[in-house]
Amino acid sequence: MTRFFTTQQRDNGQWELLDPEGKPFFSLGVNCVYFPDNLSIDKVEAYGGGSEWFRRFADRKLEQIQGYGFNTLAAWHEQYYWDGPFPKTVELSLSRHASKVNKDWGVGFPDVFCESFVFSIHRVLCDHFYGKGAVLKDDSSLIGYFTDNELHWWGQGGNWGMNEPSKGANPTNLVLDYFALPGEAAGKRRWVQFIEERYGGEIEQLNEAWNSEYWEFADLLTVSSYTADTEAFEQDKLDFLRLIAETYFRTTTTLLKHYDPNHLILGCRMVGASTPEVVFEAMQPYVDVVSLNFYTRFFPGKWLARVAELSGRPVLIGEFGICAGRQAGYLNSTNGAQFATVKDQKRRGELYAQFVRDAKALPACVGAHWFAMYDYGRDRYGLIGNYGLLNVDDEPWEEFVEAVTAAHRELE
Repeated sequence: MTRFFTTQQRDNGQWELLDPEGKPFFSLGVNCVYFPDNLSIDKVEAYGGGSEWFRRFADRKLEQIQGYGFNTLAAWHEQYYWDGPFPKTVELSLSRHASKVNKDWGVGFPDVFCESFVFSIHRVLCDHFYGKGAVLKDDSSLIGYFTDNELHWWGQGGNWGMNEPSKGANPTNLVLDYFALPGEAAGKRRWVQFIEERYGGEIEQLNEAWNSEYWEFADLLTVSSYTADTEAFEQDKLDFLRLIAETYFRTTTTLLKHYDPNHLILGCRMVGASTPEVVFEAMQPYVDVVSLNFYTRFFPGKWLARVAELSGRPVLIGEFGICAGRQAGYLNSTNGAQFATVKDQKRRGELYAQFVRDAKALPACVGAHWFAMYDYGRDRYGLIGNYGLLNVDDEPWEEFVEAVTAAHRELE
């Protein structure tokens, strides 16, 4: 008995999650198992009213996902479940308080060289481990932690891709965001230090390599675009991106392990297929699993196999979704739903079943987590995402959940 979840790779290359008893565990999870803020008051009262209504609600939701064949509470579930034995993952958002180099999607990418990045990690971990999260440190049912969610490793305005890397994607767009920082910013100063060290403090070596005419390295602090059009410049950017990645993963993992040395590090929930390859190479010493989120109708097996090869780690789908549009009453959709829209609930079920079959068949894959428990909507934007196992009125999409349940039984 290992006491906590672990990973192993068999001699034939097959990766596995192992539960605390050492048994193989393929994680089939549901994101967002929580009380939705758009649930009508009559639905709340349907759980009996009084002070115990939430307990009945939460117990019922767990019964439902278990009945559908799920075996994991994926990211963003109610903390109520943290005292229970059901397997779970937790997303920490360690970068939330850090200074940012961009604000893409409102998430932003942290300046990993700034003191605020370390401060943010400590602040989140203190809030977590000296709060409700203290119960998780010794919890054998906790699979592990996601350090962040959907950081944009491709940079401001980049294309996150779907089943394969976007054609024409610039692998060093994130470095351009560091270039755009003011001269006093830690990330900008670290870039100039990196370049000065690389060229031995000799400005003429830099000028020869970049085909530039700078007076001194301090010139690089005051501009966001550089007089450089050479292969050496492109390699310098790529190597700085590697340094960014190494710094992010080393810092988050080292500090998290100070607080909890026992549970798995599940990566930062990368989105789509446009994360540059050097990032996966850089993370290898620091993560136990690489997590990726996808909104596509078909399992991205080719890309995930490549990710596993680059990182030397198993992969986990942190979230995927397939949505019906007009047939389900959804005339407007969020970005994710737009990329994974199908005609009806029957088709949702067919594609879900094929997705999890393909996930289970990929030797590098150790799980797939569905997004989400509930549909999105009924605010000022109306219904905007048929993501749910349940609709906004707390009712299951029967044809869809029947297909989901059957797919899970088949996998067993």
